[in-house]
Amino acid sequence: MTWIQIILAITLVIISFAGVLVQIAGLPGTWLILLLAVGTTATETLLPLGSAPLFSWWTLLALALLTVAAEVVEFLAAAAGAKTGGASKRGMTGAVVGGLIGAIVGTLTILIPVVGSVLGAGIGAALGAITGELSVGGKQLRDTMKPAAGAVAGRIAGTLAKAAFAVAMWIWLAIAAFT
Repeated sequence: MTWIQIILAITLVIISFAGVLVQIAGLPGTWLILLLAVGTTATETLLPLGSAPLFSWWTLLALALLTVAAEVVEFLAAAAGAKTGGASKRGMTGAVVGGLIGAIVGTLTILIPVVGSVLGAGIGAALGAITGELSVGGKQLRDTMKPAAGAVAGRIAGTLAKAAFAVAMWIWLAIAAFT
């Protein structure tokens, strides 16, 4: 490992930690960490800085799989929470779609980090579950409260799980950068 690679590795570990913080704020931190690793490897492939790039293709594959797994867990958590509350398939689908739309709208309208995305995702998941349940027919608004509460709890759990994925990715990247 050359001194340029050591400086690059230290810099990447620091910058990729921002990906963890960004993820906690509800933004795509796992994608930031993955893009940093891919960008570094692509740059080192075109402009070699040492005898081998900082990250192997196996590391990139592992980070990519963790990124995809984090997305799946985050979105399916709202559906699982709604199901725990007794939601139908429509209610679970509504919770997933509503959580996604709510997270985007919340991030763009409530400009307080974490608060906007978490509130938006929670409210969106609840409204999506309610809408899905009401579309089944024969259900009253009061019948949708348990699935909606489950969707909110699931969405929050999914967001926390995704933050844990970001931490795992950061640790992996940090170890891989120096080995």
